[in-house]
Amino acid sequence: MGVLTGCKPRAEVLQGDLQDSIFAADFGDLIDGTAHNVYSDAATFFRNTHPAGQLCGIVRAVFDRLASSTDGGALLRLSTGFGGGKTHTLMTLWHLAQNIADTSLGTELLPSAGRPKAVKVVAIDASKTGGLVFAVHDDVSTRSLPGEIFYQLGAGRR
Repeated sequence: MGVLTGCKPRAEVLQGDLQDSIFAADFGDLIDGTAHNVYSDAATFFRNTHPAGQLCGIVRAVFDRLASSTDGGALLRLSTGFGGGKTHTLMTLWHLAQNIADTSLGTELLPSAGRPKAVKVVAIDASKTGGLVFAVHDDVSTRSLPGEIFYQLGAGRR
């Protein structure tokens, strides 16, 4: 059986509407709300995400720790080559954390049982920061990475 008989292309491929730009996932675009719908809409993102073993392992490691009341903090380093899935992993963690209470999303990666009740998300794209001002939020500017983290956690909000 050939590819054309065994696979049915998606509608946007058949209609010629597939844009090459959607293959350039950018975590910064996701967190600032400018990502293409295929990345920004959680339901669409999870519909297009294959639950590979290593992705499931990272998701479990992160959310098991977040759900535990006794485990301390942890540092996970994503180290793969170009195209190894680091951005997709960050996007997966972002969507799961942002939608932790919606047990219909991402269940093949993170089953509803054992999910933390709530998650406070801090996300930073350091490539979009610069100079003396780290980031700008309406009338508040942060001047360092720790300052930005504190701001997103709520310390800088009025």
